[in-house]
Amino acid sequence: MANDRPLAAHEILDALENVSDNEEDYRERLICILPPPVDPDCLTDEDSGEEDNVTLNNLPRNILLQPAEVMIQGQIMVSDTEEEPSDSTGRTKRRRTYAWRKRDLAKNPVNWPDVQGACQDKRPIEWFENFLDEDVISLLVSESNKYAVKKNLPGDITTEDMKCFIGILLVSGYSWLPRRRMYWENSPDTKNELISSAMTRDRFDFIFRHLHVNDNLDLQDKYTKVRPLVTLLNKKFLEFSPLEEHYGVDEAMIPYYGRHGCKQHIKGKPIRYGFKAWVGATRLGYVLWMEPYQGATTMCNPIYKELGLGASVVLTFCDVLISRGFDLPYHVAFDNFFTGTPLLEEITKKGLRCTGTVRENRTSSCPLITSKLLKKKERGAVDYRTTHDNTFIIAKWHDNNIFSIASNAVGINPKQSAKRFSQSEKRNIVIEEPHMVSIYNKYMGGVDRSDENISHYRIGIRGKKWYMPLLTHMIDLAEHNAWQLYKINHGKLDHLGFRRRVAIALIESNRKNAKRGPSRPSHHEHADSRKDQMNHLVIPQSKQTHCRQCHKKCLTRCKKCDVGVCVKCFETYHS
Repeated sequence: MANDRPLAAHEILDALENVSDNEEDYRERLICILPPPVDPDCLTDEDSGEEDNVTLNNLPRNILLQPAEVMIQGQIMVSDTEEEPSDSTGRTKRRRTYAWRKRDLAKNPVNWPDVQGACQDKRPIEWFENFLDEDVISLLVSESNKYAVKKNLPGDITTEDMKCFIGILLVSGYSWLPRRRMYWENSPDTKNELISSAMTRDRFDFIFRHLHVNDNLDLQDKYTKVRPLVTLLNKKFLEFSPLEEHYGVDEAMIPYYGRHGCKQHIKGKPIRYGFKAWVGATRLGYVLWMEPYQGATTMCNPIYKELGLGASVVLTFCDVLISRGFDLPYHVAFDNFFTGTPLLEEITKKGLRCTGTVRENRTSSCPLITSKLLKKKERGAVDYRTTHDNTFIIAKWHDNNIFSIASNAVGINPKQSAKRFSQSEKRNIVIEEPHMVSIYNKYMGGVDRSDENISHYRIGIRGKKWYMPLLTHMIDLAEHNAWQLYKINHGKLDHLGFRRRVAIALIESNRKNAKRGPSRPSHHEHADSRKDQMNHLVIPQSKQTHCRQCHKKCLTRCKKCDVGVCVKCFETYHS
């Protein structure tokens, strides 16, 4: 029940004295009493108590009746009629305070069970079809045909067409050309025989223009155009994911240079412009879960909304791990964008473990040494505090710079040796590294590793629709995850060799065997060599061909250019 007036000093003292002695509360309490008002009719400043021995029990009446404030561990709680802010559910938000102790985190070691199955000897195309199976292909085919029919065009895209189309997209990742039509051009420097003999240029353009995955639009979802594909592939990524102990959560960028409300610019990233996505991955880069970022409407579990965006992303990924059905204490690593003490508590309640760097203003007033003082100490110095109930630990370490890190699973010990370069001594030195820092450095880079692997052979054919980069990225992601499973099962091919095997299998197994008809020669055919006036001779040929100059039938050809040219056009063609 809210107070009708500010609490007086004596009322606050009574409330503090009535706190149960059974409650473990180590917080220090400071009382700030506002000065009494000046009475103009009062001719004396004499108080009712002794001046030399002023205690809480003999404070004068005019001071005891004044409004007061209580300060607990640096947080001021004003005793007025204003209530603390509440969330959308009407519940009052209360920021918890902690009692800190300087001791290491004491947790029982976790024995991770060996639940991996036997190695599977599959071909690269079989690993790839774990993700782009009949469900995904039928989604692409049916929605693309619907989209074509809406434009009064025949919806005759088949499953074989779509698989061959995806194979061509994969080829463009490692055999890149600046224009997609150059793959079919009759020019020896650009023509790709595998692609041009498998599908005609016009057929590829037709499928590319009408590639679609969703016709039922949700106005609340900014990525509704690609949502069915993202949901379906996330389900398959989780289904075939390797069961590991450690995972990482971070952001990834999908390059895009057009106009869209969700387009982001992140300075200092390898990909500065594009769509941002939250990603959960293993240490080696296998992606289990991906969710595109769209601001306040990002598709995270709404029950975590009051904890903030960063915590909502991590806890949503934790729910994904728990949904696998194994009751295992997974360990999740994340950076200081996500970390906060409320997140550490929520993950602990779920029975999971976590480690992450943390910003200094999110440590819930943890009494660590200041960064200025810690920087004056030798490199490798560390200061740390643990909550009184041994829930989690927050530490501050002096490396190249000062940074803070928190964990509910591992502590400072056992320390490891870390090799660093000393700028002052101009040589490598060995410093002590806390155990929690070693765990963070080892398992945090999975998302960055997957981004790097995908960037090497990213699909090079670009379209004009804003959602095309997202569709091609999901295909790249499926191929990358298939390669990760192939390597886990002791496959010998590197990423490029694996991608080539998948692309060739898709094209050769689903190509159209119709013989290609005659086509015009390239405009750049012998554009310079035919005019060099060296060794160009007219020779007879047994079969009639069309003259390159007048296009009439002729029985002669140029020996050097190896093209049909009639005698009367020979000089004109070579000048």
